[in-house]
Amino acid sequence: MADAARQWGRRALDFVDAVERLSAPGVVKLFESEIKACGFHAYIMAGLPAPGTALPELTVANGWPMEWFELYTRENFSAMDPVPRFGASTVQPFEWSEARYDKDEDPSAHHVMTRATEFRLRDGYCIPMHYDEGGAVISLATEHLHLDPLAKSALQLIGVYAHNRIRSLARPRQEKRDLLTVREREVLRWVAGGKTSWEISVILKISERTVKFHLVEASRKLNAVNRTSAVAKALARGLIKL
Repeated sequence: MADAARQWGRRALDFVDAVERLSAPGVVKLFESEIKACGFHAYIMAGLPAPGTALPELTVANGWPMEWFELYTRENFSAMDPVPRFGASTVQPFEWSEARYDKDEDPSAHHVMTRATEFRLRDGYCIPMHYDEGGAVISLATEHLHLDPLAKSALQLIGVYAHNRIRSLARPRQEKRDLLTVREREVLRWVAGGKTSWEISVILKISERTVKFHLVEASRKLNAVNRTSAVAKALARGLIKL
């Protein structure tokens, strides 16, 4: 188990290190290679549509079958799809099967999921993200989902970082380096290196409680839901480097 954890952790960090030097098409290509290795053959990265917005203009990267994307958009399936609907209500990644609905009380949701199977989109894994300007999801699709917890954690880091990197390249903006304090950046760098809060406290000669405080503050400033997301966002914005 420890070897597997290190292997997945290294894979995710290698991805983060690689995409920092890539253009948006390069990030997409590498991301597609990683999810394919995990058994996924289709995906979409997109914002959650609000009234007056359409899915195509919110799509960051599209790996869905083109016919399905066109049908999904034309029929406004985003308003009925239980997966993004559940994604808007949680900060934790989830399997599609967890986005439950009653097919009798919610026939439109059942219709979307049934039509999806025609395009080999039977099961999947969804990574929700929440920004100041709204929510987004990375939805990965497969015919049969077989994903262990270690792979799920690695995919979360890979997905969040890929999404943030593509967004930052598409809409470049200046980030103040002083968004995070020197100590907050230092703690996040050690987290990115796989260290626990206790190990970081020993390295930096501060209390474990202080380490956790810096992580909470950094996560708050970055609008991150956990330490993994905080590291990904800090790396994507160039606030820390591996």
